[in-house]
Amino acid sequence: MRSAVRIAIAAASLLALAIPLAALAASRGGGAETAHAAAPSFTRDVAPVIADKCAGCHQTGGIAPFPLETARQISANASLIGAAVQARVMPPWPPGARSPAYVGQDERILSTPERVAILAWAKAGGKVDGPARRPRPPKPVELSDGESLLDLRMPTAYRPSAPKGVTDDYRCFLLDPKQADDTAVTSARIDPGQPKVVHHVILFRIEQAQIAEGKRLDAATAGPGWSCFGGTGLPAGGSAAAAQDALDDANWVAAWAPGWGGDRLPNGTGVPLPAGSQIVMQVHYNLLNGRAPDRSRALLTVAPASAELEPVQTMLLPGPVELACVKGEAGRLCSRTEALFELSRKYGVTSALVPAFLLYLCRGSAASPRPSAVSTCDRRITSPTTIHRVVGHMHLLGASIKLELNPGASRARVLLDIPRWDFHWQNAYTLAQPVRAEPGDVVRVTCRHETHKRMQGGNGIPKTPRYVLWGEGTTDEMCLGILQVTRG
Repeated sequence: MRSAVRIAIAAASLLALAIPLAALAASRGGGAETAHAAAPSFTRDVAPVIADKCAGCHQTGGIAPFPLETARQISANASLIGAAVQARVMPPWPPGARSPAYVGQDERILSTPERVAILAWAKAGGKVDGPARRPRPPKPVELSDGESLLDLRMPTAYRPSAPKGVTDDYRCFLLDPKQADDTAVTSARIDPGQPKVVHHVILFRIEQAQIAEGKRLDAATAGPGWSCFGGTGLPAGGSAAAAQDALDDANWVAAWAPGWGGDRLPNGTGVPLPAGSQIVMQVHYNLLNGRAPDRSRALLTVAPASAELEPVQTMLLPGPVELACVKGEAGRLCSRTEALFELSRKYGVTSALVPAFLLYLCRGSAASPRPSAVSTCDRRITSPTTIHRVVGHMHLLGASIKLELNPGASRARVLLDIPRWDFHWQNAYTLAQPVRAEPGDVVRVTCRHETHKRMQGGNGIPKTPRYVLWGEGTTDEMCLGILQVTRG
């Protein structure tokens, strides 16, 4: 995944909303949401909402550009808060109107009474009549009957580093859950040690045959862990046929990205964790935000094999990324060949092979790549499948992403539609009603990118002209749909 240059809400985007709220309301003719006879109470009506739905990110050291922890801080930003709420960009909820309902959606978005209260309070001047509320602390990890808790932490703190000119550090750490029996992961909470530096965390399950190589890489590398790109950096375990099916069962256990901390899988399901297997924690560090030492951890709940849970698999739906330099841009890296060499220089030969593989997978040929701002890829379902959770992922040039089942057919279903992509707010969305897919059905991912964002600058987007390809670095791009499914 969750290649950002800044793991935070784009301050510039918020500041663009900082117009006087009264002028905003006047330009729209007022409206029911701002028509309050008297301003609401800050303590009673506003502070609880800020604490529950804003301050989790807007806190000192959080991913937001400024804190909203005290009454003074909240009042000073009243106009900005009101404008953001009026424009429906805060609190962030990326799925658009075409998306289906998701579990926990009501807890993330503002209710109509909450919107009305905040808008009326901000319009009245943002006055305070008492202290702010403290955000609720994270809930303790809850255990269901028969479950146990695994606390997996990086062995020691790691200070990110990378060669000169490279702003991303992919580091893998071997974690031993010490499971003598077969179990299944039923929930995950990943706590990044340095949220401003950690761009994403992915937990991979590895087989016993891969553990020795992981230990060798760790021992041969200075500091904890080893450098890895794209995955674990370990040889794939299992048969050749299993390796070919890696996109249908990516061996992921859990993941974290900005705005998303992981949660419980649907009842009756779990990610298999066989006895003796271990976990590789891949952490992507964005060095543009600093090099502070990090010691991230994961809290996993596991159920015994006797629970007979349906195994959850992670299905990856990548699409090719071929973004040419736009009119007015020029430079060595505008050549696709030179861009491929640059990928190889930064991340190794394997990374330069990925664009050709994706073209073959999605277009049937890698011989004549055609640059396009729109990327799409279809995958055919080969066995009865139930889709439980959906994720979309792009980088800084992303504009929109959509995941569909059977597009264009009478039984078409939208699984996820994010019409206005914001890299800083990514999440995994659990469908309120799981979707059934049968053999022969088609799943499609469609991404739209905007290369001209590079010419506009800002938001951490590098201005250097280049032909942009699939890659995991900050200056690269992705088009990736992710489904968590059960089979049968």
